[in-house]
Formats: sequence, C-alpha cells, structure tokens
Amino acid sequence: MNDITLSHGADHAPIHTGEPVPTTPVYAQLFQRADWLSFGLTTMIMLVGYLFTLAPNLTLERSGIYSTGAMYAGVMPPSGYPLWTIYGWLFTQLLPISNIAWRLAVSSATAGALTCGIVALMVSRGGALIMEGILGFKRLPPNEGTQLRVTCGCIAGMAFGFDGAVWEMAVVVDVWPLTLLLLSIVLCLLMRWAYAPDRKSYLYAACFAYGLTLTNSEALLTVALGLQLFILFQDRELGREIFFANCVLLTALLLAQKWEYIFSGEGFTVSVRAYYDWIAIASGILCLALIIWSRKFLTQWKTTLICSIMLFVGLLLYFYLPIASVTNPPSNCGYPRTAEGFFHVLTRGQYERIQATPNLERFAEQVWMYGEVAVSEFGFTYLLIALIPFCLLHRMRTTEKRWLLGLLAVYLCLAFLMLALLNPPTDKSGRDLVKTYFTASHLVLAIWSGCGLILLGSQLGDTKSDCSQNIPSSV
Repeated sequence: MNDITLSHGADHAPIHTGEPVPTTPVYAQLFQRADWLSFGLTTMIMLVGYLFTLAPNLTLERSGIYSTGAMYAGVMPPSGYPLWTIYGWLFTQLLPISNIAWRLAVSSATAGALTCGIVALMVSRGGALIMEGILGFKRLPPNEGTQLRVTCGCIAGMAFGFDGAVWEMAVVVDVWPLTLLLLSIVLCLLMRWAYAPDRKSYLYAACFAYGLTLTNSEALLTVALGLQLFILFQDRELGREIFFANCVLLTALLLAQKWEYIFSGEGFTVSVRAYYDWIAIASGILCLALIIWSRKFLTQWKTTLICSIMLFVGLLLYFYLPIASVTNPPSNCGYPRTAEGFFHVLTRGQYERIQATPNLERFAEQVWMYGEVAVSEFGFTYLLIALIPFCLLHRMRTTEKRWLLGLLAVYLCLAFLMLALLNPPTDKSGRDLVKTYFTASHLVLAIWSGCGLILLGSQLGDTKSDCSQNIPSSV
C-alpha cells in the first residue's frame, strides 16, 4: 500500500490506498506550519545576510536621484515608480538612524528577504503537493518530511537571494527588489487560487497585485501573457474570456493610432509593433479556438470584469505622480502635474524607444547570453535540479501539472519575451546592464529547483532509511 498524504489544515492526515488519486482536494488552508516556518527562517536568514553586506551610503548609478525622490516623496525618473516612492519614504520616516541612502538600502534588503521567504513558502508546499500526488512515490516519515520541506524551501529561497544580480540590488538603493516582491506575491496568490478555484478572491488579489507591480516596473508588462496562460491552464472558460478581453484591448490600441505617442514618434518602433501584432493575432486565434472547443462564450464575464477592475485599481496609483508634482518637490521628473508631462513620464519619454530583436540569428546569440548569465549568477547545479519536476510531469495530478505548466508560461515570457524586447548587446557591458531584468525569470527557476530538491531528497532519504534497516538483518 502507498501512503498518500492529503492535508486539510493539519500537517499530516495520511490515507492508505493503492489506487491513483483522481483529483486534487480543495484546501481550506493550503499553507501549513512547515511552510510558514520555511518562510520565516528564509526571510530572517536573508535579511541578516543583506544587512551585513549593506551599502553604508550612496552608491553609483541612480542611488542619488532615488534617495532624493523617496526622501521628499517626489516624482522619480520615468516611469515615476509611485509605489516604491511611498514605500521608500516610509522607511526614511520610520528608521531613526543613519543616512537616507542607508535607510532606503534597508528597504531594498527587506523587500529582497521577503521575496526569498515567499519563494521558500511556495517551494515547501508545492514540492510536498507534487510528491503526495505521484502514485507509488516513496515518502519519508512525517518528521523527516517536514524537515525536508523546510530545508529545501530555505535552500531555494537562499539560492535566489544570493543570485549575484539579486544580491547586488538588495543591498543598495534600488526599485527592483520591490518589483520582485510584488511578482512573488502575484505567483503565490495564483498558486493559492489554483488549489481553491471557487475562491476567486485570491485571483482578484493577484490581479490587484499585478497592477501594483506595473506601477513599479513597466518591464513586467512582458509577463502579462504568461499570467493569462497560467489562468487558462487552471480554468479554460475563464481563460477564454480573458483572452477575449485581451483581443478587445489590443484592438482598441490598434484603433488609437491617431495618438502618435502609441505607435510612432515617442511610442513603439516597427520591430515592437511586429511583436504586438503577433501577440494580438495569437490571442484572437486562441480565443476563437476556445469558443469552438467549449461551445460557450461569456459564461465567466463577471469574473473577467472584476479581474480587469482590480488590475485597473492597482494602476490607479500612477495618479500619485501629478499629486506629488503639484507640491514641486526637489525630484520632479517630467512635471506630471500637466497632461503632457504625465504621459511623458508614463511612456518613458526621455528614454530611447524600444528596439526589439530584429532576427532569429541575433535572438539566438542573446538566448546563449541569457544561459551564460543564468549559469554564472544562479548556478548550473540548480538549473539541472529545476528539470526534475518536469521529468515526473506525466505522473502528477492534474492540478500540479497545470501549476507547473502555468509557471512555465510565466517563465518563457519573463525570460525570452523580455529578452527580445530588451534586445541587449551580447558583450560583457551589455550583459552587466541587463542581467538585473533576468532575475525575474530566476525566481521561477528557484521554485522549480526547490521542488526538485524535495523530490530528490525524499528518494535519497528513503533509500538511506532502507539501507539502515537492512544492515541488521544482513548481519
């Protein structure tokens, strides 16, 4: 008989059965004490590590303008970063010691440590659920299983936290650690919704959190398609309606070509427009295929509407910019108190227009560069371990399969769609310039690596236990 642990709020409630588990149970409380312990330990360890390596004062690049903007709650360089401005201002007011730059570096360390903790939380629970759902998979005794989950969760969180590019940003004044924290919250909420699909509040919260994420980094617009595919894998009818809404939005933008800042002038280049057109066409085809397959349409329009509203509510934080600009702070980039200045900041008007990768040959070189960065910053061993869950994908329950495939869609957008839109040079200077953006995809790699460690550790631990039991009998 195989022991399959199905937990409903308790840490262990084994059910002995030799039959496959047909469906994944709905969890009233998905995350257990072991998972929260993994979250807490990882967060504290990473926070201590970051604080010991914290920059004592201003550093290079944008540290000065960021510190000034947060100190006076002003307007940062495009795209304004309203959420980080408020977040950083709170740290300048609540921390009574040292200089402004050090206080803001503490805010980066806090956001980075919490991100690592959330990675550990998802790994601890996700790895356990994957292990429980595989028929015939060896399991450890309860105490050893809990220790394995906590350990692997901490390892995955720390592997991400000590990623070279993540560590660099977490000990200086920078907006990116908060962006990673928001992205991890979005993925965690979507994971929670995947195991309780009737509780739409988690989905709505994820949409709101993604709206806040976009106010802190427009670079993560690239993950929007991946998140839509994540929802599609969990609920096809809801995914159908979301892709229909996607088509409506993209069509509206096409009809808005009379606003020159959208597609020309200060807006998109021809290469970016090509990517835009392909995404619009793919969304339309997918929506039509889902309508034909399901023979239904707009059955989930209320949920889709609420998701759209929650996303828009998160984006409303951008209206902090004109309010702050009216006070005429020392950092008042673009003067967004005027309509022209507001759209100038929102569309990153002072920067060069996006020049997407024009051909496959150059894209192949950039993918190779991405792989080199992943190996050097995240680690080759962790990349190999990240493949383990996919090797067992065919033996998993439906919910775990959908969760992993949804994360795969998110990863592909964070890694390769972002890479194509960044179009970085492949020399060392270009690699150092853009490697920070790659850390968003490394977050997903860390989740897979942690789950792989749990699966690997359970088998190695069980083998060790079997050997220790067989020694006395053989003697």
